Amino acid sequence: MSQEHLQLHDVRAIFRLVGEVRELGHDPNVWRPHMVLRLRRIVDAQVVVSSEVHFRTIGRGPAMRMIDIGWGSSEEGKVWQIHTERDGEVPEHYWLSAIACGPRVGRQPESELVPVAPARKVYGGRCFILSQVSLPHIGAVDQLGLHRQWGDAPFTRPQHRLVRLLHLELARLWRRDVLRRIKDPTTTLPPRLSQTLHELMAGQSEKQIALKLGLSRHTIHNYVKALHQRFGVSSRGELLARAAASRADFIPQFSVDVP
Repeated sequence: MSQEHLQLHDVRAIFRLVGEVRELGHDPNVWRPHMVLRLRRIVDAQVVVSSEVHFRTIGRGPAMRMIDIGWGSSEEGKVWQIHTERDGEVPEHYWLSAIACGPRVGRQPESELVPVAPARKVYGGRCFILSQVSLPHIGAVDQLGLHRQWGDAPFTRPQHRLVRLLHLELARLWRRDVLRRIKDPTTTLPPRLSQTLHELMAGQSEKQIALKLGLSRHTIHNYVKALHQRFGVSSRGELLARAAASRADFIPQFSVDVP
């Protein structure tokens, strides 16, 4: 690989990996292990770690609880899950900055989220690459860390850029998913409407849904009319098509979904 230029086959490999992650869907226990294994091969790293990092208060003092959840892979092709929680940590130890969230006067000692953001986007050098992207909707960051042993061939500039390219493409998916969820009628459905929609999409009739949920057919019919209003449709076919379209774009999700 050139010291200055990205190779087309490596760029293609990164975009193929983004597509594979999308196809694997929501579960981080599926897409993260796959991603760390494939990225290790593409960039020829010894170890690759992909994780999300959260901070929470633990009382009134400055000490915080750091929560790090993700997956790693080694050159032997092994993967392992990461779930670390440590007290007494500060974001600066992880190249992060805490985001001010208003006055702390009168704060209660219960645990609460401390939003963080990358202090810099990319760190690294000969044997280490760390890429970080903000996850503002959950107040955390996503991290990609790649390691080589000291004495091995150093990471090149193009390899740094490949790692960053992958991370930015994933960040684009996450941002788009946030916007989609804001506009998606299914994300704010009350439980009964959600149950009714689920049964309709499974091919059940209003009578069958009423029997399954223990409700009257009249009540289910009213739920269906409410779904028509929510989705702006006038028929069952349109409703099912709109609902299916809203669920068709699978985006890799996170282990911790902090509101």
